[in-house]
Parts: sequence; C-alpha cells; structure tokens
Amino acid sequence: MKLSKNLGFFALFSLAAGAMISSGLFVLPSIAYREAGPPSILSYILAAILMLPSVLSKAELATAMTRSGGDYFYVDRILGTPAGVIAGFANWFSIALKSSFALIGIGAFAILVFPDFTNIKLVAVGFCVFFALLNLVSVKTSGKFQVIFVIFLLSALAAYIILGYPSAKPEFFRPFNVKKYIPILEATGLVFISYAGLTKIDSVAEESKEAGRLIPKAMLWAYTIVSILYVLVVAVTIGVLPHKELAGTLTPISAAAKVFAGTPGMIVMAVAAMAAFITTANAGILAASRVPMAMSRDYLLPKIFGHVSKRFGTPWFSILVTSSFMIFVVVFLEVEMLAKVASTFMILLFIMVNFSLIVVRYAGIRNYRPTFKSPLFPWMQIFAIIAYSILIAQMGKIPLLITIGFIVFAYIWYRVFFTGLEKRHSALIRLAMNILNRIIISETNFEKLENELLGILKERENIEEDEFDRLIQNAHIVDQPEAIDRERFFHQIAEDLTPRLNLTQEQIFSMFCDREVMSNTNIIPGVAVPHIILEGSDRFDMVLVRNKHGIRWDDESVPVHAVFVLLGTMDQRDLHLRALMAIAQMLQGKTFMDQWMDARDAEDLRSTILLAKRQRKESGK
Repeated sequence: MKLSKNLGFFALFSLAAGAMISSGLFVLPSIAYREAGPPSILSYILAAILMLPSVLSKAELATAMTRSGGDYFYVDRILGTPAGVIAGFANWFSIALKSSFALIGIGAFAILVFPDFTNIKLVAVGFCVFFALLNLVSVKTSGKFQVIFVIFLLSALAAYIILGYPSAKPEFFRPFNVKKYIPILEATGLVFISYAGLTKIDSVAEESKEAGRLIPKAMLWAYTIVSILYVLVVAVTIGVLPHKELAGTLTPISAAAKVFAGTPGMIVMAVAAMAAFITTANAGILAASRVPMAMSRDYLLPKIFGHVSKRFGTPWFSILVTSSFMIFVVVFLEVEMLAKVASTFMILLFIMVNFSLIVVRYAGIRNYRPTFKSPLFPWMQIFAIIAYSILIAQMGKIPLLITIGFIVFAYIWYRVFFTGLEKRHSALIRLAMNILNRIIISETNFEKLENELLGILKERENIEEDEFDRLIQNAHIVDQPEAIDRERFFHQIAEDLTPRLNLTQEQIFSMFCDREVMSNTNIIPGVAVPHIILEGSDRFDMVLVRNKHGIRWDDESVPVHAVFVLLGTMDQRDLHLRALMAIAQMLQGKTFMDQWMDARDAEDLRSTILLAKRQRKESGK
C-alpha cells in the first residue's frame, strides 16, 4: 500500500527547521563556550559551512530518489546493500537516539516551567507516547502540528534577539582569541550535530506532495534561516551572560532571557525550548520510523516493518517499534555517551551520502534525473568527506570502537538476512565498469535498478501509464550513427521491420514511399511521423528512431532528428489518432527535443518519452 502524500512546503520546512532547533541551541551553547570561550560563535558558523555540502547532496538525491528511508535508500542503491544496511541502522538509531535526548529535554524544561513536576523521565515517556499516537493517526496532522510549534519557536527566538541585543556588553566578548583554533574546532565538532536534523525530511520524501520541487526548497530555507538564528542567538547569549554564569548553566537561553526580560522572559524561552524539543522528538519519530519500513521492503528486516495502515496510510508497526526503542533509551540508558555515538553515526552517514553522490553522478545511471543538482560538484563533496573524517577522529576512542562494532554487527545482519535473495547491482558497480572500460557484469543486471528509478520518477511526476506509454515500452528503438537521406532511411527501417511484419523489404519500402507521395510526414522541423496501413486486424506497433546527425527528408526541410514510425491496421485508426495526439503534446514541451538529443542510448530515449509531460488518460475515460 502506498503512503499518503500530504506534506507540503510549510510542513517540510517545519520538519527540517524544528528538527534542527533543540539541544543545539538551548543546551549546547554553554558547553561550546566552555570549550572555546567567546569564539564559540565561530564554531557555529564553521558547523553551518560544514553542513552545506550534505544539505546540497541530500537535496539532489532526494529529488531523484523520492522514497522513504532517506540515507538508507540512497546508499543501498548507489553503494550496494552491505553499505545500505550500515546506513539504514545508523540512520535509524541516530535519529531515534537524538529524539530520545529531545524527550529528556522536554522533561527538564517542563520542571523549570512547572516545578510541581518532579520526574523528568515520566514526562519524557508521556510525550513519546503522545507523538507516537499522533504519527500513527496521520502524517498530515503531524505535519500541521509541526508547523504550529515552529512558528511559535521562530517568533520567540526573533523576539529574543531583538530584545536581548541592547543588553549585550562588548566586554563579555573578550578575549576573542581566534589563534587558539584547536578549541574552536573541538567546539565545532560538538555543535555540528545541531544542524544534522535538517536533513531528516529526505526520509519522508515519498509522502511529499511535490518532492522534486519542495524538498530542496524546504531544506535550503530551513538551513539559511536556522543558521542565521543560531549565530545571532549565541551572540546575544554570550553578550548578556557573564562568563562564569554562561559556563555553569545548561539552560543558557533561558538564563540570558531572565537578565533582560525577567522571570516572564525566562519562562517564555523555557516554553520555547520545550517547543523545540517537541518538534525535534515529533520529527524524529516521523523520520526514523520510515527507515525500517524501507529496509523491510528490501527484505533486510521482517516484512511487518513495512505494513502501512489501510485507514491512516502510516507505517504503524515501524512507528511502534521506533517509539518503544526511544522509551527504552529514556528510561534505562545514560545519554551522554550515546549522544557522541549518535553523532558519530550521523557524520558517518554524511560521508557515505556525499560519496554516494559522487558515485552516482559518474556511474552513468540512465534514470538518475534529479530536479535539483548540487553546485561545485565534486569538490564540495570531497571537501565534506575529508572534513567529516576529521570530525569523527575527534569523537574519542569509545565512540569509535562502538561504531566499528556496530559496522561489524550490520554486516553480519546483511549476511544472515540477504543470503539467497536476488542481488541488485549498485551504481558503484556500474562506475567500476566505466573505469575499467570492459564488461565485468552483464548490462541486464542493472535493469532492476534502472526500472526502480524509472518507477520513482513516474511517481514523482504523478504519471499514470496509458495505452501510449505501453506502446512505447514495447516499441523497437533505433539510434542511427550517421547522417542519411530519406530513401536510405526507409530502406533501413524496412529491413528492420521485415521479420516483424512478415512482408518483404521491398514491399515495406514501397509502402513508406507511397505514403510520402500522398502527404509529407515531416510534420514539424526536425520531426517526422511516417506511417503505413497493415492488412488484417487488431495490430498496432511503433518504431522510434533518433539520428543525431540528421536525416535529409527533402530539399526544403531542416534535417530530421526524431522519427515516430506508426504501423497499424484500419480497425486501429482511433489508436493511431491518439498516438499522434500524444506525440504532438510531447513535442510542445520546451525541453523535449533537447532531452531527446542528449539521451545516452536507446533505453534512455524510451525513458525520455515515458517521462515526457503530456495529458494522459485511458481510452474511453
């Protein structure tokens, strides 16, 4: 069963922005300040710069592969299933763990606002249950809920900046020693994960109304707005709180608000902090639960993880398991070390995603057609891989050992669950073929990947197949290598059609020539639609021809580069007219002929027609 497509721009923007603004802004500024002092502002700027390559890479991949699962799906299809399993588990657990931290943050700030609450974990569990029910009932309702909280949150932070700026004292920014860059880099590694929630929305791409257009837009707007807010809020906080007080608190924003706005200001920012943690936890359940669902589709988890509620259109079992895991973390586990492990997992994912983009761009995958392309490719991705590797090295021995053990576990899981199943060759294998310039694997082994991507593109463009599409899927395609004249073209087509039509080459050639005498079939500059009438009944076929160098159709016309050959019996006249109408609609597209000429091979030509924008409906409807 398909997931409901209910998420529009504001819901996607709110999921991205809400997932970013939590502990990274309401808790980490004081910890980063202990590491680097006033230059910790630079740490937030550097973290934003380091995040940009992953934002752009994931925005591109999300528009080409609009499927639930996000990082897992990209890495699996591009780098192969073993890497995909590692990415899937790492994505699932890191998002779930960070959402668990957000739940604990809700409990901590709830006690600050409501002193009668004494049990942080009980509050956290209660909110987790609430969010799980919300996500079970409707992703649309969850998205609207997210929008409301993010509007309040952004408004509160804007008010904090405007009201707090006049109270900032220049002396609190001294000493601003940028020469001691090691503490600044350490603080950058600490706060980097604050930006990671931004990319969670690629996990719900399959539930987006117009994923190809809205996901990059939502990600880039969220990245820009929240990055600016991060830097300004941290700057105001450093300027308002004395050194000792800022270094000694875990609620720096609320403490600073109390200085310039009194107790009401403190309470408002505490409520804002709760809203931030609420949006992070809600977005976390929504995004994390889609990863095991995607893995179950590939038989790497039990099938029940992929079950979608018929009533609500949500992956109910995956949501329940993810929420139960988060409750377990909240109740039984210490979060400090787990936070570092989750951060290491997330950075590892970013390395794999950026490498995946490099591979898929160079692999020559026919149906990889993103609507957004990352700029400065591949240098931005190479920079990101190197920078992220440095950040991982700074995480410490224990998180690194846990990560290595996790990778070993994921590989064992792959060996157990994927043994004997049909293998799906990845884009990485295709790239290896291109580099070696020799056939190491049959071309047909990539057909499954190409067909899957084609299906994703059709769904992204809301294309419902009609009879013309089915004709194209079965059509014979010819990609001619040299310039020829019309007579030679008819001879070549007649030779190709002889075994299919059970007629001699001379008969077919004469039929084409006779039809051309009756009426020129070069309908528009560069395009011809020759056709012949066959004897018998219930027969209709097409041949698609491209000639990059051009066919000299007659002395007065420009060379023809696209030929649609129609073959049918008299009783299929209606189908003939509908095919002509479909061809005419395709040719009206401003980019169709450019895409036709740029297609790499015969199957790419087929995909160009199957993905062309035109009116589609079944006959009789």
